[in-house]
Amino acid sequence: MNKLCLRIAVAMITSIGLFATSASAANRTVDCDEGQSIQDAVEKGKGSAAQLYIDVSGTCEEVVTIKRDDVTIDGGETATVIGTIIVEGGSRIIVREITITGPGPGAGAVGGNLKLIKVAITGNSGLGVLAADSAYVGISKSTISNNGQNGVLAREGSSVFIRYTSINGHDEDGIILMSNSTGTINNSTISGNSPGIFALLNSSLMVSNSHIDDNNGSGIEADNGVSVFVDNNTTISGNAGHGVSAGLHSSVEIGDPVAITNNDDFGIKLETDSGVRIRSGVTISGNGDVGVFCEDTESSFQSLSPIDDGVECTDFNQVAPPL
Repeated sequence: MNKLCLRIAVAMITSIGLFATSASAANRTVDCDEGQSIQDAVEKGKGSAAQLYIDVSGTCEEVVTIKRDDVTIDGGETATVIGTIIVEGGSRIIVREITITGPGPGAGAVGGNLKLIKVAITGNSGLGVLAADSAYVGISKSTISNNGQNGVLAREGSSVFIRYTSINGHDEDGIILMSNSTGTINNSTISGNSPGIFALLNSSLMVSNSHIDDNNGSGIEADNGVSVFVDNNTTISGNAGHGVSAGLHSSVEIGDPVAITNNDDFGIKLETDSGVRIRSGVTISGNGDVGVFCEDTESSFQSLSPIDDGVECTDFNQVAPPL
């Protein structure tokens, strides 16, 4: 009797283990060149709590909408979506190793969260990447280029985290943050946009170990209650406007080491009660106008580094900026 009970218990445990494994993940293969669809694969997993992994090949002409959690779409570095991949409230969504192009926005999240890993989002007629309605979008080891509008747009309290990524070739902003959104940029290049980064409406921007160079407008623009922090081997160079401009109660802090050089206009421009604090180890030189310029007496400047291009600020070294 004891042996029989033991066998039954082992069988039950084994069965539970098998059921748990089958419920924990579902793998699907989609070959769009054979008429299959990513959206169909997503819909087949609808209502399930299992992780859904979709291995994609070929060229897929479709708009993919993801409204569930735990989905990975893997293009294996060869697949292309001519259309859009959009997350609507889903969490833990990963899109990797795929090219997205077409007549609209490339990818994004409205609520929920999305990670883009080793993707190329290029040639879309709309913006490249959207984060809206308190969404989180992480972009890693990717290229966002030559889209018809902004490269990356975060709005309505959303957050974007960008690392080891190139954002280039946009006639509008490379990155735009608005309405209490947050942008964190590490080890990335922002170039050939107009401007490089634009943050407004109480948003915040943190840039580290990155290059904001050769944009067709300013490198960084901040307006209306924005906080900006730049440090750790970042360059802001060769931009057609200012290196950094801040307006309407915005604050900027430049850490060590940062180089703001060879921009067509001011290295840093401040207006409407904005301020900048510059730590030691910062280089501001070779800009087309003075290194730091305060347009009004309410704006303020404080620096622990010499400014090679000179300073034109009424409150020079007297009032610390509101950081």
